[in-house]
Amino acid sequence: MHASRRAATLALAATAVVSSGAIAQSPDLGPATGEVSVLMIGWSDQDGIDASTGKPTVGIGHLETLFEAKHPDIDLKIINIPWGSGSTGYGPKTESMVQANEACIYDMPASFDYAKRGLLQDLDVLIAQDASFEDIWEGNFLENSKGWTPENANATIFLPGYSGVRVTHWDAQLFEDWGVEPLSANPTVEEITEKAAAMTGINPVTGEQNYGYWYQGQYLSWQFQSLAHALGANWGTVNEDGTWTITWDTPEYLAAVHKLLELAQYAPEGALAADAMPQGFLTDQNVVAIIPEGEPGYFIQELINGTDEQRARFRTSYNLRGPDGLGGLSTPGMYTMAASCPNKLAAWEVLKFLTSDPDVQRYYFAEGGNLPTIIGGAELMPELAVLPDAEIIATEPAFEEPRYPWAASTPRWALQTALQAALAGTMTPEDALKQAQAETDAWLANPQ
Repeated sequence: MHASRRAATLALAATAVVSSGAIAQSPDLGPATGEVSVLMIGWSDQDGIDASTGKPTVGIGHLETLFEAKHPDIDLKIINIPWGSGSTGYGPKTESMVQANEACIYDMPASFDYAKRGLLQDLDVLIAQDASFEDIWEGNFLENSKGWTPENANATIFLPGYSGVRVTHWDAQLFEDWGVEPLSANPTVEEITEKAAAMTGINPVTGEQNYGYWYQGQYLSWQFQSLAHALGANWGTVNEDGTWTITWDTPEYLAAVHKLLELAQYAPEGALAADAMPQGFLTDQNVVAIIPEGEPGYFIQELINGTDEQRARFRTSYNLRGPDGLGGLSTPGMYTMAASCPNKLAAWEVLKFLTSDPDVQRYYFAEGGNLPTIIGGAELMPELAVLPDAEIIATEPAFEEPRYPWAASTPRWALQTALQAALAGTMTPEDALKQAQAETDAWLANPQ
């Protein structure tokens, strides 16, 4: 974003906060001292050795050391939990911590939902009072951090700590074995379908059973949403009053379910229960040619620390895109501040540190493969240059859809359950979407 545009954006935000009286109504921000607790998700607790690469790893406590060296008057306490799933996942743990006021700062994928409930601090209040604040994030990251709160329909509800990336992997060796043209940088649904069908069967070179396609059944919502968007589907909108209109039961989504069922016949058994990449991924034991929904933690550091042969074999293309040129789940680290935080000025310093400090962004990349969000972030990951598709990986976040506000709410799970039923053959695609719509409508009428 041009510098003058950034300045105008910040000025408008500050003016809106002042004119609304939000500063005068805000609680005591407290001193920029004392203890600040932070919930982070999915990092290593201790230093160690990566089992797949043999490289040393650095535990999350490293960030406490970095911060306190720069802010000796603030005691940073990091609470680190695994992502998990279901009742043991990060969602229930986050909810219990918010209810108990156990932390000030949260890495919060469900930030839109918590903001609607009035549980998050409108960061525009702090931005307006911080003369040193600058928009140092790449592109529209800060603009896309807006959400609806009971007091402000266009509040800044999080700062972007790191950027995830969702890509499409393809095995160049299997493409060669089958005599199929390499996957294009921007594959279409039609291209993936045609090539997945062509590489499902007995490999003509190795004699092994190969599969053309892969899907993660336990996280199917994201892969399906990208597929559906590429076919022209639109999930809905956020209304002026903060409510959502969500439309699963449409012809476009029905076409996407049928396409998913077609592609699923080219996947190995067990995909419906899978929550990661297929067995053998990034090794010579891989038998799946096209593998969508590649996430940073699955491949970036593994290929950087791998062999030339691995990097030449396991290639990367962009995610599917819709008519608007965008596609795929937006996955920035969404760092929020609890409205209940007793010392918001100290927490503000922590929040800025976790989302803008170059040393921290370097840590996110080195330890998790997460791409930097700040301007000039490419300089923080020079290792990426060894990958033949480095440019695709580095630029994919710029083409993601705006963050789905329902990404951690009931509508997601309603759609997920319906898709699993359709794939399992226990429901027709039509009935599956009607069920998802009914469950979503019921929740929207009385969100909990």
